[in-house]
Amino acid sequence: MQRSILSPGVEIFERDLSLIAPQNVGTNIFIAGYAQQGPTDEVIKITSRADLDQIYGLPTNSAERYFYHGVRELLNSPAHIYTSRLPYGSGQGTGFGSEYSALVYPAKTYDSALSAIKSDFTTLSSTIVLGSPVHVTLSENQYRQIQEGSLFTWSQSGCNRSQLATFSDLGKAGLIILNKSQTTINSQFEGYYVGIADNTNINPASNYDAILGAKTVSVSANTGFTSNFTTIPTGTFQFSLTSTPNGKSGSISQIMENLTDYNIDGREDDDLLNVGVFKLRKSLYATEAYKLDYVLDGAVVGSIDSYRTRPNQLGGPFVSFYLENEDSNDRNIEILVNPYVSNKFGSTAVGSDGKPTRKIRVLTNTLSAASVVATGITKLADYSTLYSDLGLSDNIYPVGTYSGGQVSSKELGEIPAKLERALEAVKNDEIYDIDVVVEAGLGTIYTITELLTSTYYDDTIYTTGLSASLGSLRTSNALGTTGENIRADYSTIFNKFENFCNLPSNTGGRGDCIFIADPIRHIMITGKNTKVLADRTKNFQTDIYWAMRHQFELENTSYACSYANWAQVYDEFLGDKIWVPFSSVAGATFARNDSAEFPWSAPAGYTRGLVSGNVVNIAITPNQKQRDELYKSNLNPVLFSPSQGMAIFGQKTFSRKPSAFDRINVRRCFLALERPTKKASIFFVFEPNTEFTRTRFVNTITPIFEYAKNNQGVYDYLIVCDERNNTPEVIDSNEMRADIYIKPVRTAEFVLVSFIATRTDANFEELI
Repeated sequence: MQRSILSPGVEIFERDLSLIAPQNVGTNIFIAGYAQQGPTDEVIKITSRADLDQIYGLPTNSAERYFYHGVRELLNSPAHIYTSRLPYGSGQGTGFGSEYSALVYPAKTYDSALSAIKSDFTTLSSTIVLGSPVHVTLSENQYRQIQEGSLFTWSQSGCNRSQLATFSDLGKAGLIILNKSQTTINSQFEGYYVGIADNTNINPASNYDAILGAKTVSVSANTGFTSNFTTIPTGTFQFSLTSTPNGKSGSISQIMENLTDYNIDGREDDDLLNVGVFKLRKSLYATEAYKLDYVLDGAVVGSIDSYRTRPNQLGGPFVSFYLENEDSNDRNIEILVNPYVSNKFGSTAVGSDGKPTRKIRVLTNTLSAASVVATGITKLADYSTLYSDLGLSDNIYPVGTYSGGQVSSKELGEIPAKLERALEAVKNDEIYDIDVVVEAGLGTIYTITELLTSTYYDDTIYTTGLSASLGSLRTSNALGTTGENIRADYSTIFNKFENFCNLPSNTGGRGDCIFIADPIRHIMITGKNTKVLADRTKNFQTDIYWAMRHQFELENTSYACSYANWAQVYDEFLGDKIWVPFSSVAGATFARNDSAEFPWSAPAGYTRGLVSGNVVNIAITPNQKQRDELYKSNLNPVLFSPSQGMAIFGQKTFSRKPSAFDRINVRRCFLALERPTKKASIFFVFEPNTEFTRTRFVNTITPIFEYAKNNQGVYDYLIVCDERNNTPEVIDSNEMRADIYIKPVRTAEFVLVSFIATRTDANFEELI
């Protein structure tokens, strides 16, 4: 340690070596589906039946019942439930359109040395001032041309806001925010909005007033350019736009001024821009008839300097801190910075003192009150000129186009695209802990609607044509064209889920959760309430086993599993029993298993695999030989015993490779060990790669594995993090490596009991 006192005395130092690894708490389950009401394209945590009914309403059709009763089954367990409602409507559904759009921000330069406003962006020692944006509607071709760089040519000169009137003028903008997800604004102002803020007003002691209003588009912008926005009345808001440091928290401005978890109000951060993406939608809990609330959907903070870098949280060389690169994880917007503003064709605008010589400023009412040092603008009179030229930008602005129509029919639209967007919302493992993802029948809904070329789903419909098409699966021979199409349609949904759960290195997914898939309903249940095997002309081998085997025979992953059944529950709204997907029932069983035992305990059998909740019946009750056939195809049986009740009697994953990972308990054991290990390891990034650090690392994560060993999760383990795998070459690459060898506990799935008859005079000690 290095002392800081210069004269004799005592100086106290503290060093924290008490790091402990976090523990997994509870079972987090994600479920997506259709609902009668409630916010779409948003993740909501459901904690009670009252929440479920109030937010999503009561189910009115088959697709809604799958989602509703799936959540209800999970509520009958200790699970933490994350939900997402898929929007109705064609394409990607309501809230999405066929057009792209952009917010185009005019900009000018303020030369501090000359105390003059200029249009030239080439002066490095200057302040770039952004004004009120112009909303531009783009065709798909124009959007692609912008990405390719062929629609316009970037200019080194800025312009007034009024001069942004044609597509060739876009090159004069300082900043362009593209709406890459084709979101829309409806007649009730619901949709996605963008706010921007610089770092002049981010001091925690100052008021939160970066955003003073909300603007929207209220007519179709087919003409291309819209500069006249409609002001949303503040009386429609359930929230505040501004607040004071000691006032009510949660205002839009407070969120905008705290998009980072570190301080950026210093002069070394004068080239940073905050971009917040807010979703405005009807409030879930407002007492008035109609109020708008907001959700922060995205946050991008970066430098306008294309050469700026920041430390890599994962270690190694510094990474880019350029604003255009920081938006890569946002699902709604793409940011373009004028290359003459970012000085892409020159060199960095950061001086030898580490402070940028080029500042970025958003023109607001509060900007003129900031210090000259902060703003870079020396003359108060110049603010009036800038206001006149550029307009104020202290509002949130609509990033989408206007779409006044409301979806009146329950058209399912493009289910794979909607599902992918819902999964994208929970992909960040630093925000959402997800252990299990359930299909909730979406594969059945998509497959059947594709077969019927229908825009809606009704599981009671079972036409002759549908029967014949599904019959193509019921064969022990190779599939024909129809059967292959059915399998491909289902795999489209399966692959969305599996890619989400699999490793980032394999599919770009999370790599820390498991997916529970469902067989197609019509394989086992036809019409409203008819079991296939109730028809004596049908048999298990051909009509059930081969159909399910063909459905899943392309799947090969340890991050997914399936239970060969559907469940019957009572629906009080219909006053009748209905059939629902088994994946949610299995997810609830997982949660109860984890609560009573551990994630590495097999969620199966009469001890931990009992089916409870609202289930009153199952679609098939396979005997031992039938269960053998299912298990050989990695399909987990569910059986009914008059004495024990209904129970899950299998725990295979879809891994075709005969290894430890073909069992659910082993896969979930590794997931339960990997997550806390990852969370603990992040604190060793940037630590000295020495024997002391490596020993601390081993000592920190060892309790994770000791806990599993002491609770029947692993037989034994070995953690290697020393000079054996941290060679000089590894250390010189700024890496610290750890190899963890695990002997996972296997389950006794086959209990073999031998009864041996012996002679009366036999000596047992000699026989054994």
